[in-house]
Amino acid sequence: MIRNVEPRAIQKVEELAKEQGISREQFLRERIMKMAQFYMEDQRVQRLEALVASNLQVMERCADSMQTMNALIGDEPEPSS
Repeated sequence: MIRNVEPRAIQKVEELAKEQGISREQFLRERIMKMAQFYMEDQRVQRLEALVASNLQVMERCADSMQTMNALIGDEPEPSS
């Protein structure tokens, strides 16, 4: 049970639920579940983006190290155009 909700908001929820042919309780339950799923998906996306950024940094450092090693051993590849 949720208390202290504006009557106009409750009325709108009831209208939306009625349009979908479901109860107010079912309408709100589905909305809460969708919000939770969205939040979890958003968290997953943020973790993946951080992982990709971290991997790119490691790859850039590896490329720099490889160029340094190639320069030290005199095996620098020709720059591509």
